[in-house]
Amino acid sequence: MSPTPWRVGGAQRQGRREVQADAFAVGGDQVTGRIAVAVTDGIGDTTAAADAADLAAEEAVGAALVATPETGCIRARSQLAASGIAADASIVTALFDPVHSRVQFAWAGLCRAYVLTAEGQLQRATYDHSLGERIRRHTTRPGPLPLYDRKVTRTVARHEFVTTSLPAHSTTAVLLCTDGVSQAVDDRTIAAALLRDDPNEAAELLAGTAGINGPDNATAIVLRRAH
Repeated sequence: MSPTPWRVGGAQRQGRREVQADAFAVGGDQVTGRIAVAVTDGIGDTTAAADAADLAAEEAVGAALVATPETGCIRARSQLAASGIAADASIVTALFDPVHSRVQFAWAGLCRAYVLTAEGQLQRATYDHSLGERIRRHTTRPGPLPLYDRKVTRTVARHEFVTTSLPAHSTTAVLLCTDGVSQAVDDRTIAAALLRDDPNEAAELLAGTAGINGPDNATAIVLRRAH
C-alpha cells in the first residue's frame, strides 16, 4: 500500500442559479496512492446540464485513476455521447501519483486549475477556452471582454482536450474550480485560502466567498500536501 501525500477538501454553492449544474468527483487507489479529481460545469441552468456535469465528472475520474487525465476526459466524452443527454460541460481533471514527478492536468472550457508553490506563489496551470481568451492572445486587448469571455470554445463534447503538468515536489496545494469561483474571487484570496492547512476550510472559503449572492454555481476542490 502506497500512502498518498495529498489531503482533499471540497465545497459548493448554488448561487442564484435555479439548478446546481456544477459537479465534482474524487477517486483514490489505496494500493498505488493515486488520487484523481475532476471538476465539471454544466453549460446552462438546466437539469440536463447538471446531468452532463455529473456524468462527465464520474467517468473522468474513473478513467484518469488508472491512466491519465486526458484519458479521463476522453472517457467522459464518449460516455456523454452515448448517454443521450442533450447538454455539455466544461471540465478540468487532475492526477496525483506518488511515483510521478509531476501533477498532471487535462481540461476543456472554463474550469481552472491553480497551484500554490512551496515559495507561496500562486500559478494558474490552465487557461480558459473562450472566445475572449482567444481574442486576448491574438490582439493587444488585455482586459476582460464580457461579451466573449463566456463563449466557450472547447467542451467535454467538442474539440481536443489540452494537457499540462507541473512539478509535484514544489507544489504545496492545488485548486480545481469552476468559473463561478474564478470570476468572483481574486488571486490574492485564492492564494490566502490555499495557504490554510485544512483543505476543507480552504474550499469553503473560496466557494462561500463566490456564492454569497453570486450569479453562478461555485465549486472549489482543494488538495493540500500532507506534512
